[in-house]
Amino acid sequence: MFRLEDLTLFVRAAALNSFSDAAREVGVQPAQVSSAIKRLESTLAIRLFVRSTRSLRLTPEGEVWLPYARQMLDVMHAGLQKIQTPDDEVSGTLQIAVPSDLGRNLLLPVFQSFRRRYPALRLRIFFSDQVTDVFKDPVDVAFRYGNTEDASYIALPVAPGNRRVLVASPEWVVQNGAPQTPDDLTQLNAMTFVLRGRLHDRWTF
Repeated sequence: MFRLEDLTLFVRAAALNSFSDAAREVGVQPAQVSSAIKRLESTLAIRLFVRSTRSLRLTPEGEVWLPYARQMLDVMHAGLQKIQTPDDEVSGTLQIAVPSDLGRNLLLPVFQSFRRRYPALRLRIFFSDQVTDVFKDPVDVAFRYGNTEDASYIALPVAPGNRRVLVASPEWVVQNGAPQTPDDLTQLNAMTFVLRGRLHDRWTF
């Protein structure tokens, strides 16, 4: 028989690729996550994760079983909400996509606080740097850098006053000289990047 807590910790550890991050998210010790995974592995008679001192990843068997674990959690949560959740309480599942660095370093505490405020609401966080299509992917809300050019999205600024500073290392200045005006930057060699087929090669000040 599976424990609801064990299934939850397994799904979160798989999503975060970390026992420690999963433990912090739900407010338990990492050892409790490890024990939960061991109980599941013992019940299933398979290994769910390949663990080392530096990395954590699902085994092939773990990858196959993960969607079924999610489905079991969804069914159990739906049943619990039917018998326990008041009509005026926020409930259900909210699926959020965030860039990996922004989500782990800044937004994770916000999500944890939000989850404590609405205990009947289940959060499913997807850490990814890919541009999420909220119409095709199982996502309700997506946090992304920059401005969207897709008119079908409703985008709201999270940090409209976010200011950035242009810096250079002393070695770079020695090799290239110090620009005196923003226009000087157009004469310098620079690494650019392509996002969704579009070349981003302009400085904005």
